[in-house]
Amino acid sequence: MNNEPLTLVATYRRTLHASLERVWENVLDWEHLPWLHCSAFAAAELVEQTPEMWRAWVTLAPAEREKRALIEIHTDMPNLRYWSRTRDGQGAGSEVLTMLSPIDERTTAIVVEFRTPSLPPEKAHAVGEAYLQLYQRLWDEDQRMMMRKQALLDKGWHGGGKSGGTVRESSLQW
Repeated sequence: MNNEPLTLVATYRRTLHASLERVWENVLDWEHLPWLHCSAFAAAELVEQTPEMWRAWVTLAPAEREKRALIEIHTDMPNLRYWSRTRDGQGAGSEVLTMLSPIDERTTAIVVEFRTPSLPPEKAHAVGEAYLQLYQRLWDEDQRMMMRKQALLDKGWHGGGKSGGTVRESSLQW
């Protein structure tokens, strides 16, 4: 892997109507990517998972383009942040740092920094704008899911099936 310093191409700020707990569940649930975010991800194949991270090959939508990326998520829960790094394939070498700040029991502020290997300024601006548009859509979708899950939990829903009551985001109907 290249040790060249990465360039900050954009920063996204947002307040989510979701608790820190819902956000962490979302971050660690790789399975929801092609289901909830089907406009961005056509498939996801898990490579490795621990309680603090996951790595998966994702096929970018549309699948016919056959563009894949090896995405790795690493959490630093005590410091309320996580990294999404593209290790191989489309966008290799890029890194996204998301910092979380709970506002109250059901609201979390996020700051997302997008970094790429060195690019000419006009290309860096275009890539930054693309990241901002993508993440606006992804977080819109995630927020709807997290709010729906919280509403179901508030009504006493405990999930079903073999998970012993654990609710997986990818199992909910939106």
